[in-house]
Amino acid sequence: MVKNNNHSILKIDTHKIIATLPIMPYQTIICMGAEEGIFPILFGKYVFDGEVIAFEKNKSNIDKTKKMLKKINLGNVELKEFTKKIKISLASVDGAFISNWNLYNDTLEIFALAMKKNSWLAILIDSNNKSQSIPESKISKLGFKKDSEIFINEQHKLYNFRF
Repeated sequence: MVKNNNHSILKIDTHKIIATLPIMPYQTIICMGAEEGIFPILFGKYVFDGEVIAFEKNKSNIDKTKKMLKKINLGNVELKEFTKKIKISLASVDGAFISNWNLYNDTLEIFALAMKKNSWLAILIDSNNKSQSIPESKISKLGFKKDSEIFINEQHKLYNFRF
């Protein structure tokens, strides 16, 4: 299992991420990578009339996220353990966020089936990690079109796509 160093991700300006996304309060968002609750809570607070379905591979992050969600009583976030057999209803998702491309890139085909027309996909990349690169040709073959690339901080870059 790949161990993710969360120290740098905890320093991300989450407001900058929200400002770059075409997110609306009524949307259904898929969040791949709970990162100790940072992203599911961020999206859950923003989509107060929608819902967030978060998937996580790291059991420790799942436990921390569950405690945080219970503590702040955020009821529109559903947290699930990531497995290779995840299922998402067809054309049910307005947006998807991937916090670690290397861990979750194999789910892109599932996202493509789950995305509604005019939905969005955002991928956070550690630009210092040379093994994290976006295969834009693979993404475009699935129907996603690149919208923007934004540096969130000196280490992280956010890639936004439209479906």
